[in-house]
Amino acid sequence: MALWGNSDAKWSGGTVTVDYDNLTVTGAGTSFGVVGAAATGDVIRFGSRTGTYYGDAIVSGITSATLLSIASTSGLSGAAISGAAFDISELPKYTTWDSVYSQKTQSPAETYVVIQTSAASTAGIGSDKVTLTSITGITTGDTLIAPSVSKLVTSVAGSIVSLASTIAVAIAAGAAVTVTRATGGQKSSVYGTADAEVTVAQTTSFELTHAGWVGVTTYFDSEGNLRVKKETLVAMSGITTGNTPLYPPL
Repeated sequence: MALWGNSDAKWSGGTVTVDYDNLTVTGAGTSFGVVGAAATGDVIRFGSRTGTYYGDAIVSGITSATLLSIASTSGLSGAAISGAAFDISELPKYTTWDSVYSQKTQSPAETYVVIQTSAASTAGIGSDKVTLTSITGITTGDTLIAPSVSKLVTSVAGSIVSLASTIAVAIAAGAAVTVTRATGGQKSSVYGTADAEVTVAQTTSFELTHAGWVGVTTYFDSEGNLRVKKETLVAMSGITTGNTPLYPPL
């Protein structure tokens, strides 16, 4: 069995539920074992690195298109995994038992308040922009919190804050708005990077010297500045990317 492959984008449609005790994964709408989908020896990654991420495990066997087994849960957070999205990758298998990349050892993200302000005008349902009375200190990556709303900030222009997705509840003019920033927490993950990703990352904190499999640790310092540490696990070309999020994870 190869220690790694060149695909970070194998087919991963459907959702999965994990039985920690029996080391089994039950799928809904999945195609385990089908050519191009999960195969024995691949790494299955539970959840989303842009949302709730549960960690990685090696596929140790496939019983059917909707049932597979995993070698260990040592790389998983321990939280219940039910109806979760997943990715299938040929990333280096040894990272699934490396404590650096295990979700069991990830430090929890802490937050501090950047600003407490208010909405200058009503942001209706379906909007992804909020006009604030003050934007002092707000930057990309912060979280905007209003009544029944919590969204990632993607950009700030003038007095308008753009959000990562549209809101399902209106934010009324004058409503209290708090903007927070993560600090102290640490996240580590493994990414497949092709030449295109290396090019995109050149002018960012995620700059790389070459394509391959790379381990990335991110955290915010006490001043709220993003810090990025990168570890080249395998330097190679020809990796097929496509799992979410693409590198760099901005």
